[in-house]
Amino acid sequence: MSTNKDILLGLVGTMTDDECRDVLYFITDREYVESSLIEFGLVILTRDQYNKLVWMWGEKKTKRCIEILNEWLSKKNITKKISHYRQLVGWVERKYYQMYPADDKSLNYGGIDCKWKAKKYIKSIPKELRWLDSQVRYLVNKYSINIMEL
Repeated sequence: MSTNKDILLGLVGTMTDDECRDVLYFITDREYVESSLIEFGLVILTRDQYNKLVWMWGEKKTKRCIEILNEWLSKKNITKKISHYRQLVGWVERKYYQMYPADDKSLNYGGIDCKWKAKKYIKSIPKELRWLDSQVRYLVNKYSINIMEL
């Protein structure tokens, strides 16, 4: 005697992927979004990942980081269809800080107007991350701060 589970599994086995997706969204009462992937040349992100990057970095920095990664992917002839979010928040961001050390206009340098405020800000950032922060590098250069003494 077949159980309801066996009957359902047999039915699902005969369905196409689109039909299974439609049934899943009907059962869970969710709306299907056609494609949540965005392509920027060879760089692929989901809409949520792209929006998160824009929120964290701003539009200008996000576009420049995508350009850096796109150029690297084109040189390596990589055509894998995967999300590149981890690369963007990893080595691409570090590369961006190397290429544009004080060009990040999304940061507010105006709030730090003297050397002791700059030192206080730099001390608030973990030692391992200080040189990855473009604002720290800007303040070190502007106020001639010896970062090793902090």
